[in-house]
Amino acid sequence: MQTLKKPPPHAEALLIAALVVIAILARWVGFHEKTTDMRIFFSWYRQLREAGGWRGLGTEVGNYNAPFLYLLAFTIYLPGPLLLKIKAMWVVFDVVLAFFAYRIVGLRWPGSRLPAAAALIVVLLPTVVLNASFWGQIDAMWAAPALGAVYFLLKDKPWWGVALCGVAVAMKPQGIFILPLLLLLVLAGKIPWRTLLAAPAAYLALDLPAILLGRNPIELLTIYSMDRQARNVPELSLRAPNVFALMPGGPREDTLRTLGYLFAAAVVIGVVYVLIARQVELTRERVVLAAALFSILVPFLLPGMHERYFFLADVLTVVLVMFIPRLWYVPLLVQAASLLSYQPYLFGRVVAVLPTIAALLMLAALIVVGYHLLREAFRRDPIEEELERLTSRREERPAPLPTRRA
Repeated sequence: MQTLKKPPPHAEALLIAALVVIAILARWVGFHEKTTDMRIFFSWYRQLREAGGWRGLGTEVGNYNAPFLYLLAFTIYLPGPLLLKIKAMWVVFDVVLAFFAYRIVGLRWPGSRLPAAAALIVVLLPTVVLNASFWGQIDAMWAAPALGAVYFLLKDKPWWGVALCGVAVAMKPQGIFILPLLLLLVLAGKIPWRTLLAAPAAYLALDLPAILLGRNPIELLTIYSMDRQARNVPELSLRAPNVFALMPGGPREDTLRTLGYLFAAAVVIGVVYVLIARQVELTRERVVLAAALFSILVPFLLPGMHERYFFLADVLTVVLVMFIPRLWYVPLLVQAASLLSYQPYLFGRVVAVLPTIAALLMLAALIVVGYHLLREAFRRDPIEEELERLTSRREERPAPLPTRRA
């Protein structure tokens, strides 16, 4: 039998390079697509250009926060077709997303191939490919700093981690999906309370240039206020695979919206309470589990969610599998649910049963992740078990026979 030869040392590098090229080509395929959202961005681009480029940042343009407008203004000074350079700017954050996935997995598997595998999977995820290059959306802009926050929190660098949470929220309000993790870590004593100051500091620092250029600070700092955001998504669910996809609309949608906010807050606080009250040890694996759980749980319960708002869950569940391989099917459930919710907008095919199927798939992923995180909280305390065992033995022991008097 012929002895098998070892592959040449450059073979693995060539295969990785081939996958990177495929990731680039997959994005290039969608670069020519001009969606409704891209037309809105074009309108804001023209407003900024007519207002003087950088100087236009002092005027009220669009309904996104200032950091997005900085990037849009930057594209004014780049060469090339407008559609191409705007989408290329968005795609840069796919790379940042993959970088932080690489670094997080590297904490669990240093010196192995798994960090590179995680990064490649992230850049090749269908929802990640479609989001920026095809759809022209910017969900990687807030998900990348949110993922970076998880990395620095795992590295015991809370100031950086909390600051990146502030950056994520400054990019888009969906950055709040990672904030319950901060609440958990603070209450568990894993990070100091004072580090929470880094989040609003980072947020304000990113808005400050626009304010100095003349933007109304009240208008800018209240851009995420409830009434302004609710106008953008008047529906309880805009094709999001969440709990409201399982409910028919009706005349009481405003009441359900308010109840949805309150219920989501109650469930998040309840999860944090159970973990804190039962003194669950927050290992790195459990911190990643908690981050993945909140990235699914919060958009699943909140009203007014778009189909794209599980973007962070799409990525974090991939990272989760690298920490807990037996949960390999969780990212498949999340990715399937997200893709099913994408298809009506991207391909114009509305199938009535798909939103329900997508919501049920996401619910299944939520239950699995929640179970694996919370089961530790409901395990019996070993000391309590030992005391109960000793007590039961004492009760079962037969009473001694009375002794006769002589």
